[in-house]
Amino acid sequence: MTFEEKLKKVPAPLLWQEYCSFLDLSLEEYMEIQRRLLMEQIELMAACPLGKRFFGDTPPATIEEFRTRVPLTNFADYADVLLSQRDEMLPGKPVVWLKTTWEGGDFPHKCAPYTESMLETYKNNLLAALLLATSTGRGKAHVRPNARVLYSLAPMPYATGLFPELIDPEIHLRFLPPVREARKLSFGQQTRRGYAMAMKHGMNLFFGMSSVLYGATRNLSQLRGVASENGKLRSLFGISPRMAFRLLRGTYRARRDGRSLRPSDLFHLDAFVCVGTDTTLYKDELEEAWGIRPLELAGGTEPTCLGTETWSKNGLMLFPDACFYEFIPEFEMLKNLKDPTYQPHTYLMDQLVAGQKYELVITVLHGGAFLRYRVGDMYRCIRLKNPQDGLDFPQFDYVDRVPNVIDIAGFTRITEREINSVIDLSGLPVESWFAVKEYDESHHSFLHLYVELQPGARQSRALSSEIIRAHLALYFNYYDGDCKDLEKLLGVDPVRVTVLPCGTIQRYEQASGNHLMRVGAPQEEVLDLLRMQQAAGEAGDGL
Repeated sequence: MTFEEKLKKVPAPLLWQEYCSFLDLSLEEYMEIQRRLLMEQIELMAACPLGKRFFGDTPPATIEEFRTRVPLTNFADYADVLLSQRDEMLPGKPVVWLKTTWEGGDFPHKCAPYTESMLETYKNNLLAALLLATSTGRGKAHVRPNARVLYSLAPMPYATGLFPELIDPEIHLRFLPPVREARKLSFGQQTRRGYAMAMKHGMNLFFGMSSVLYGATRNLSQLRGVASENGKLRSLFGISPRMAFRLLRGTYRARRDGRSLRPSDLFHLDAFVCVGTDTTLYKDELEEAWGIRPLELAGGTEPTCLGTETWSKNGLMLFPDACFYEFIPEFEMLKNLKDPTYQPHTYLMDQLVAGQKYELVITVLHGGAFLRYRVGDMYRCIRLKNPQDGLDFPQFDYVDRVPNVIDIAGFTRITEREINSVIDLSGLPVESWFAVKEYDESHHSFLHLYVELQPGARQSRALSSEIIRAHLALYFNYYDGDCKDLEKLLGVDPVRVTVLPCGTIQRYEQASGNHLMRVGAPQEEVLDLLRMQQAAGEAGDGL
């Protein structure tokens, strides 16, 4: 029986129980599911060549032995098997291979195999999230077939493309644009086409990247395409009578109230779902503009669909059956970044401290390929339980990527190696540099590169800033086509450069005793450096 058939035939409480019963788990029950599924995964791994690489001839007999014997891993530990898609090495037969953007320049991309069992779990968790996204309380969901869905996420073979592929056999939703058409379009083309169709025909569900949704909200002309920025109508051709009425009414109300046209004037959403970095920054303004608070999902290519919020939309909870979770405390992660030989300690779900930040470590279940894998994502444990929603296990905020990877609006990622390459290409006499992620007044993220030129360099600091910025922009656009979409969709320049006086970084490190990280230095250290520079009467030129 499909999900749509269940909506018609199964009583609502039973349907809720089938997909959302994990909400009722005690922490002890949650951990028991985690342990049981991990031991099943260890058994699968022990029977395949990839597992023997980590286990040897004797697999771990307990969870504690697993965490002691198996080292923390990254993609390099699997690259030879996964990039060549060697099915015979894996614990389960892949049904589909997904890929994601590369980091560090070591590999053309990263990829992950998905078994039938993984896809089944992924699908059920997505359906649970769909119920929760349309709910106003426990058991109070409103999912309707034939709903129009504006889906503003990357298509297959990226993980976000799985949503329509998995959902379509279960319930008929009218994706904007249709899935078959979207497969032939770039992400930017897909997004713009979806916006145009939503304006003509309306929509009930909005599922997209937080930064894109925020950009469209602040620049509604991208969404409607039939009105100018000041709200004056240009054309109603091709718009359904209902949407034409809403547009006319919304434009009138906006003029009357002395405000700009809002998405809530045009659309009455059943659900609003966001993914991607910096979602927390955008939520309040998105809620005000759309009239509904977005529900956040967490996941990725390697970890699958990890977590969702409840109807309260006040914190992520991780699905107990997607992965086995471990957590590296922030201070342990920072020790490891400064000293790669240091082995950070991990904690389990029932060992966390509220208010602390953690790097997520996963073991993919159901025949997945990754053991104790460092995803590269940081989460904050915001509470250990939520009596208001009846939850007895922790909830999280997604913070960002780990500091040595800079994620720009969820579109592109850059590491130390890439920045070094760009600086080399510039031909400029750069002595030293560091890069951090910063935000403009509209909450959009950008890469801020601080550089020092070699002593005696003749170029003016302003000219050098512009040259480096231009080279970085060229890099982004050449190596990552999505960056072009970032500028088109959001109107965001993702790169800024500041040239510091010669010796600034060295003086700061000597005075503070801190070694400044090349990528992702803590904000307080950057501020201290800039204050020290200003106190010396020296100011950098930012572009």
